[in-house]
Amino acid sequence: MNGDGSVEADRKDVTEMLRSWGEGDSRAAERLTEFVYAQVRAMARRNLRQASGRISLQPTELAHELFVKLLDAGIAWRDRRHFYGVVSAALRNLLIDTARARASEKRGGDALHVTLSAAEDVAEEIRDPTALDDALRELRALDERKHEIIELHYLLGFKREEIAEIVGVSVPTVDRDLRFAKTWLHDRLRT
Repeated sequence: MNGDGSVEADRKDVTEMLRSWGEGDSRAAERLTEFVYAQVRAMARRNLRQASGRISLQPTELAHELFVKLLDAGIAWRDRRHFYGVVSAALRNLLIDTARARASEKRGGDALHVTLSAAEDVAEEIRDPTALDDALRELRALDERKHEIIELHYLLGFKREEIAEIVGVSVPTVDRDLRFAKTWLHDRLRT
């Protein structure tokens, strides 16, 4: 949160820093990193906890690696929504790549159990680290907004109200999209 505590101020600050960064202001990248690093580290910690210790990275290492990739990507940032979408995809890719590397080191043994979240109603574990990634790609092709909402909620840990503000929809729409996406993913991952 910004010093004044408003989500609107955060949105404007992040968007302004992203635009400045895109225009070549390297200090904007540093300010953005300081502004959102703790948030990204918390996202990394939550996702590593869900991996139940099967990934040897620490949250700080994962957040650092994520930021290095983002800083080197040369992306033309549009706004906060675009930034968090890229963060979500990059974080998921890092986790999947780490899981694949670990599984190949062990020659398939002790495969990572990837879960959609620690949510009470989505407890199924997936032995294939690419299964969830494949299902999320299918969901994205089916409905990009539902895909974005489920990633913002489960992967990045945003609250429903924050998601509504980022995506530009109402909280009830977020709730409906989450219910649909969870059900769809649950059904898709059972097959």
